[in-house]
Amino acid sequence: MKIVGIFLFFALTLIAQAGELKIELNPPRPVVGEVFQAVFRIFTESNDEPEITFNPGGIEVVGKSNQGISTRTIYANGRLTVSREVTVAYDLMAAKSGNAYLRDIKIKIGGKFLTYPVVMVSVLKEAEEAPDIFVMADVPRKELYVGEGVIARYYLYSKVPVSTVDIKKYPKLNNFLKRFLQEPDRSERVSVDGDVYLRTQIYAAKLFPEKPGELKVDSLSLSATYPASRPGDPFGAFGLNRNFRTKNLSSEIVKIQVLPLPIPVPENFSGLVGKHDFQVQFGQTKLIVNEPLEIKLTVSGGGALENLEPPTLLKSTSFEEFETNGDLKISSADDATKIFDFTFLAKENASISSSKVEVSYFDPQTKTYIPVELTIPAIDIAGGNSKISTSMPRETPSDNLSTQKKTDQLELAKKVQELAGPTFSQMPDIRKWIPYINLVLAFFAFVFAATFLIQRKEFALFQSKYQVPLSFKKGNFSLADFLKWISPLIQKTGKSPLLILRDSSLEEKTKNYFISLLNSNDEKSFSHQKEEFKFTYHAGHFKKLGQYIESVKNESTP
Repeated sequence: MKIVGIFLFFALTLIAQAGELKIELNPPRPVVGEVFQAVFRIFTESNDEPEITFNPGGIEVVGKSNQGISTRTIYANGRLTVSREVTVAYDLMAAKSGNAYLRDIKIKIGGKFLTYPVVMVSVLKEAEEAPDIFVMADVPRKELYVGEGVIARYYLYSKVPVSTVDIKKYPKLNNFLKRFLQEPDRSERVSVDGDVYLRTQIYAAKLFPEKPGELKVDSLSLSATYPASRPGDPFGAFGLNRNFRTKNLSSEIVKIQVLPLPIPVPENFSGLVGKHDFQVQFGQTKLIVNEPLEIKLTVSGGGALENLEPPTLLKSTSFEEFETNGDLKISSADDATKIFDFTFLAKENASISSSKVEVSYFDPQTKTYIPVELTIPAIDIAGGNSKISTSMPRETPSDNLSTQKKTDQLELAKKVQELAGPTFSQMPDIRKWIPYINLVLAFFAFVFAATFLIQRKEFALFQSKYQVPLSFKKGNFSLADFLKWISPLIQKTGKSPLLILRDSSLEEKTKNYFISLLNSNDEKSFSHQKEEFKFTYHAGHFKKLGQYIESVKNESTP
């Protein structure tokens, strides 16, 4: 069988996205003299009709049709928005084979202009024979900025029923920050060059490029077993296929051009690319000395929030920063939220004026840095000790009155004592014994506290500082138990477990053991076969990680 479909698989679904616009060629590689379509899908909140212009180059435009409007309502981050998808199809025909280009693509809708990169059309001399089964990586965009996210999905296309699928190699996706997507298993029927395939998603991840240049979305390899007989086989009609074939398949490598962020980069740049919302909340604004001030910063959007560091919100010396915790919650492929909880301690009396803190993100559509202002309200701190003058104050008339009043009170007390009974008037003064009584009480309090602390320390040592969850020792690995165990590291750094392990001071053998363990668990979660996960407990590595967790906890303890 001719292996001529490889290039077809690579460009099967040529979809490039420019914010609110997608363009799809159907078929992706048309044949000379045959009509094909360029389908424009426009996502907007406007009710206006789009105005589409483009330069078809050597391709002839033979028709245009409006394929409909769909509406959906989205409730996110406390806001209700209505989005419309307008689909317009252009019928095109190429007069010669080779590469042709659609250029100068512009869309005007709702007072906004959307531009689109050049779309290359590969025109074939004759139609190629489509295979029965293949694997393809779908990456909608091939040009990104550093830190800009794109979703890579790997699909299995099949014309015949597939009995088993075995993943041989997952993509490494080097030089990308990876956010693995646990999307539900789903299959759908799609048309490819007039042939109907069953498309099944095998693996998906959102990728954030970490450096400029040409990066590669590497291949996923698998083996698939399917019946070798054609649909006309009379035995196959009853599910009694006599011959099965196992085929090794790999997706094509997809190349992505990553652009550097424009310079100069502002000092307040958060590192996020794409629109993000920032909200800051203060617990209270009137404090007393030694009272904590709690601040919550919520950042939501589709960027690489895993790498987001908390900005500096308070610069006043009247506060001491106690701790900052970050919590990342991923709702979907394009929606995540990171919440920072700040705790400051008021140190002294102060009246701090309202101020603004500015952070920024990069908008790849306008190619500019968008500033966002966070309002810091006025804060008052009271209750501290006032400074007492050491110089002798000058006597005033009011001081004379106060002295006279104290003298009168003393004389009255003496008269009361004279009128008291002889027993009470002659009682010895016990006030001279009060310091000794206080000393004895303090000694007993110290002994009691020391005994309690020693017993507590012995109990903690008996329990073991580096206690490993019992389920791991029994050979049962649970990602939830593992995340709970290393939660002090996640709370302190706000990073993902893989980044925590890579940046830790653990030995390389221990790092590699746990990184391989997490990757294997991910493969189990994403594998089409859902094979049993084989976990081997290594006491030495778990002990070292436990010691590292304890050391970080001790560093975090004031």
